[in-house]
Amino acid sequence: MKKITFILLFVMGMLFQIKAESSISMDRQFRDSIFQTAKSEPNDTLRSKILRGAFQQYIGQEVALEFLDSALVLSKSKGIHEEELYTLFDYCRYYEYRGETPEMEQCFLKLKEASYRYKDYSLYYTIWLGILQIRCAQGDTEYAIMQAKEMQKEAIRIKYDRGVFVSLIALAQALDFAEQYDEAILAYKQSLEVNPTANNYSLLLIRGNLAKIYLAQEKYTEALSELEQQQKVLEKMTKEEPQTINTLKSAFLKAEISFGMIYAKNKDKENLKLHLIKAGKYYDKESFFSNYIDYHALWGVYYKLVKDWNKCFNEFNLAISACHGAEPFHENSILKMKAEAMLEAGRYEEAANIYKTAALKGDSLNQDMLLRHEEVYQANYKIQKALLDKELLTKQYRWIYVGASAIILVLMLLAIIRAFRIHKQLRRSEEETRQALETIEAADKMKEYFLQNITYEIRIPLNTVVGFSELLSAEQDLSEEEVQEYSATIKNNSEKLLALINNILDLSRLEAGMMRFNVQECDAVQLCQEVKMMVNMQTTMVNPHFHTELEALSIQADSRWFLKLLSSLLSVPRLYTGEVCQVEYALTREGQYLKITVKGSPLYQVWEDEQEQRILHDINRLYLEVFKGSYQISEGEQKEVTITYPLS
Repeated sequence: MKKITFILLFVMGMLFQIKAESSISMDRQFRDSIFQTAKSEPNDTLRSKILRGAFQQYIGQEVALEFLDSALVLSKSKGIHEEELYTLFDYCRYYEYRGETPEMEQCFLKLKEASYRYKDYSLYYTIWLGILQIRCAQGDTEYAIMQAKEMQKEAIRIKYDRGVFVSLIALAQALDFAEQYDEAILAYKQSLEVNPTANNYSLLLIRGNLAKIYLAQEKYTEALSELEQQQKVLEKMTKEEPQTINTLKSAFLKAEISFGMIYAKNKDKENLKLHLIKAGKYYDKESFFSNYIDYHALWGVYYKLVKDWNKCFNEFNLAISACHGAEPFHENSILKMKAEAMLEAGRYEEAANIYKTAALKGDSLNQDMLLRHEEVYQANYKIQKALLDKELLTKQYRWIYVGASAIILVLMLLAIIRAFRIHKQLRRSEEETRQALETIEAADKMKEYFLQNITYEIRIPLNTVVGFSELLSAEQDLSEEEVQEYSATIKNNSEKLLALINNILDLSRLEAGMMRFNVQECDAVQLCQEVKMMVNMQTTMVNPHFHTELEALSIQADSRWFLKLLSSLLSVPRLYTGEVCQVEYALTREGQYLKITVKGSPLYQVWEDEQEQRILHDINRLYLEVFKGSYQISEGEQKEVTITYPLS
């Protein structure tokens, strides 16, 4: 029996070896046949196209690079510029397909050099846009925004109109990832104004991304409208060129997935399943990995809605395993979706573990991105400083050269010596610039994640302070009125920024339970009257009216915080210049609680910053909850704030 088993194993091993050798032999024959076909073609351009065509057909295999290498050598040696650019473009696509971003960026630099050499920028800008999309997916939104603006400046400088159009799309995508949705929508619409005759592929991109933004804003009607326009473009393209249906499979798949996301948000099981079935017609295992992830994640959501837990968890696992660390934020969101499904399925312990994993991973991502954000800004500062030094030295060199040409030979000799020294300084400055650029590249490789973004409300006053500070330091011929105006703007925005940061810190401490209070016995009636006097002293734009039948009401409270709570409801923004606000607030006692009602609060009437509004309300609510009180806001146009606070 042992001999028979041994013989069977030996025979099976031989068969596997023969099969492997046969497969290798077939691969070699296929490779050789492609090269033989290309070699037999007398036209060099067609030979290069045959090799690139073979690469595109077998892009997922190792042999694809051999075809590209041969095409690049051929196009360079024969001076076929267009084919050389397309080959470099295909290298970038190859590494993009494999998710190898550093290698893709190296090939992009070679494509940039060739594009400038031949003054043909179309493929260069296309890959630049693709790289910024990948950076956004990795959380590098600040870098992507900066690069998109640089792209626009460069396109204007080289007078490449389509480059301006592409840069606006890149900027819109980066703003989208940074959750600055209104600015992103504006940038997309501006791109259509810049290029009203945009081609179908550009329209697909713009409509699809607008739909995604409206989905993020929960504007489902607008999102569906954009997706329907996108589908019309796809149908038009396939009708005009039926052979493009295979090329557009990915676009059809992404559109159906986008429809599915909208119906998933609305928990519309029937329409979600309908579009997932349609997506299945265009889906295969070779689909672009982001579409692969979203496709399985949506099936997970569907099975969650129908409570088919085994299929649900299986689909979520497929989506998570496909991330491979390439989309960490996306992976973390899918982990949370899986945890919600487990929680709904009653698997509480597993759900808790997944929530814990997602939280730890999220903290790690934010920490890494914070460090990367700091390093990139430091490197950018060094670059800007080096460029400024270089510009100043260059101007100085020119003036010296002009002066030296008008003086005698001896002074000319001295000027030449001086110019030589300046030239050395310029070379040193250029070396510093090069080192700073290398520092950025090293930082990009060492850190995988980048701080997603600081909040929109902090960025506006911060940018204003920096911008006007630079104006004051750079412009020498400002009038006294302009200096005062800029200084006032800096002061106002600095105060706004400081107030906003203090509010955020207070909110964070309250949420974490780390705020310390100085609790002592206070008179609530006196505190309400003090707030009225404080507001009257601060501004004339509020006319508060206090009503109470109580002469005194003793409470245990932190008087500073209690005054801050009331003043936030009675105060107007610092630069408010509208009509005088009439505010009514009343103090009563109800059982073991005091009750304060505020009508006509400026916090609703005149404050335009909704985010700052929400922060102030959250601070008030959390403070009262610490002392077992409550903070309620009535519905309707005339909002009324009701505060309750325990008397003991």
